[in-house]
Amino acid sequence: MSDTLAQSAARAEALLRHKAELDFAEAAQNVPGAAAQRFGTVLATRVSELPDHLGYNKARPFHAGDLGRLGEVLAFYRDHGLRPAVEVAAGDAGPDLHRRLIDAGLVPAAPTAVLHARPRRLPAPAGVEVREAREDDPYLETLYRGYVVAEGETAFRAMLAAEHRTPGLRRYLAFIDDCPAAAAASFTHGGTAYLAGAATDPAFRRRGCQTALVARRLADLGPECDLAVVTVAFGSPSHENLARLGFQITHTRTVWR
Repeated sequence: MSDTLAQSAARAEALLRHKAELDFAEAAQNVPGAAAQRFGTVLATRVSELPDHLGYNKARPFHAGDLGRLGEVLAFYRDHGLRPAVEVAAGDAGPDLHRRLIDAGLVPAAPTAVLHARPRRLPAPAGVEVREAREDDPYLETLYRGYVVAEGETAFRAMLAAEHRTPGLRRYLAFIDDCPAAAAASFTHGGTAYLAGAATDPAFRRRGCQTALVARRLADLGPECDLAVVTVAFGSPSHENLARLGFQITHTRTVWR
């Protein structure tokens, strides 16, 4: 693999944008208020019924070359009563871009990180069995428990379900004592894999489920895939756990809103 970090970052952002487009194509069928629109190379997504879920309500990736369409992007949100948000990768940041975003009334939030690793075999923890999940049940219910999503949060449940029905997605369950304990997915496109949607039932945390799911997903990547990426809150426990498994920072991103 001869990619520079900048090339790996570009591959990661292209994959994440592609996955989001597929997610919202699925969500448009049964999630009220879900919409996506391209503004040049920028993909803007929104879910009017989930205004506080930043992952669903942001434009990404935003570059200095997109400033000519900033007004349209802001209107995509403001016209529907939502607070605008644009995501800027570290390599695209700069004083001119920042000044324009500040002038538009946006301020930066805490950064997130994209991590990467080369597909390889990792030792899996004892006591955890990982199986590929082909049916919604119990996969989605395990995911909801892991994210602590109440039964009444119907819009959030519907959006999570849409994200986990993307064509080409592989879904996995980790079992402890034959009980579904954690869920995670993998999406591959153009030689890059995205390890997505990891969530562990609170009753089974700190027992190696996520390590087992990472190991299985990396092992299952085919020879055509030479890069695996994952997104985390910078400096979070998930970041630390993945670093221990050999994942390195590809780049950071900051949402301005």
